[in-house]
Amino acid sequence: MLTSFVTAARADIGRMLPFHGFVLAYTALVVLAAASQDKLALTAYQQYAEQLGPLFFLALPVVLVSVRAMLGFVGLHRPAWRGVGGAFAEFCGQLASSALTIAMFILFMGSFTTFKTLMPVIMGGFPYDHLQADIDAFLHGGVDPGPVLFNLIGDPLVLQALRWNYAVVWMAFTFVPVFFIAVLREAEGVRLRYFLSLAFVWTVLGSLLACLFLSAGPAFYEHVAGDAARFGPQMQALLDRSGPTYQPYLWQSYLDGTVGLGTGISAFPSVHVGAAMMNALFLREINRTAGFFGFAYVAVITVSSVLLGWHYAIDGYVSIAVVWLLHIVLKRALGSGQRMTRDTILIPSPTPSTP
Repeated sequence: MLTSFVTAARADIGRMLPFHGFVLAYTALVVLAAASQDKLALTAYQQYAEQLGPLFFLALPVVLVSVRAMLGFVGLHRPAWRGVGGAFAEFCGQLASSALTIAMFILFMGSFTTFKTLMPVIMGGFPYDHLQADIDAFLHGGVDPGPVLFNLIGDPLVLQALRWNYAVVWMAFTFVPVFFIAVLREAEGVRLRYFLSLAFVWTVLGSLLACLFLSAGPAFYEHVAGDAARFGPQMQALLDRSGPTYQPYLWQSYLDGTVGLGTGISAFPSVHVGAAMMNALFLREINRTAGFFGFAYVAVITVSSVLLGWHYAIDGYVSIAVVWLLHIVLKRALGSGQRMTRDTILIPSPTPSTP
C-alpha cells in the first residue's frame, strides 16, 4: 500500500511540477526583494496560512465530503474508490498531491501580498497616478469616468450591493474554485493550465506591470497627486451614501508599514478584473451559458472598480487584454486538455468505480 501511495503521489505531483516550480521561484525572488530592502518583517506568509489554511483544509473539505455523502445516500453518487487495498492507497496519494497544490497556492498568495506591500518602497511611492488618470480621461471624451458613473449609478442600495459583491462575492468566486480544481479527478491538463494561469495572471498583472507602472487609484489620488478636487467629491459621496470603506485601512497600513491579509496598494492594472476574466474564460470552456455569465460578471466588476474608486477604467481594460492573451498562449503551449464538466470536480481517484 505504501508503494501505491508514493507512486500515485509522485505521479500527480509531477504533473503539477511546473506550477510548484513557478511558485517556489516567485517566492524566492520576493524574499530576496524584501531582504534587499530590509523589509523581511513585511512578509505575509503567516497571515495567509492562518486565514486560508482553515478554509482550504477544513471548511471546504467538509463541504465536499458532506455533499458527496448526501448524494451517495440518495444513490446519485458512487465512491471513487472501493475497499482498503491499492486503490485506496493511490487515492490517498493523489489526495496528498492535491493538498500540496493548495499549500503552494497559499504560499503564492503570501508572496503576492508581500511583494505588493514592497512596491511603493521599491518605486519610491506612486509615480503614475496623474498620467494614468489623464489617459483615462482622454479615452473617455475628456472626462473622468468614475464621477460620471457615480452620477448614473449612485443609489445607496445599488452601491451597497456592488460593494458587497466587490469585497465578498468576488473573494468567493476567486478562491473557492481553487480548492475544487485542485482536487480534480480528471482533466489533468486543465488543472495544470488553471493553476499556471492563476499564477501568471496575478504575477504579470499584480506584480510585474503593477510595479513598473505603480499607481494608487482614484481613492488615494488626493494623497499621491495632491489634488483633492479631482476624485474627492466622488469619494465623499460614496462615503455619505454607503458608509465607511476598506480603503482608509489600506492607506493606514501603507503609512504604518504593516502587512496583513489583502494589504498593499496598486491600481494599474486591476487584479480584480483580471481574476474574473480568467475564470470567465475557463467557464466558457464548460459551456457557452456559463461563459456568458462569467463575462457578464467581468463587466460588473470592471464597472464597480471604477464606480467605487478603486481603479481607473484603463486598469480593467488592460487586465482584460492581458489575461485574454495569457489564456491563448497557455492553451496553445499546454494544449486544451480535457473539457471540464460537472462530473470532473471530484476528489482524485486513480480509476473510476466499476458498476
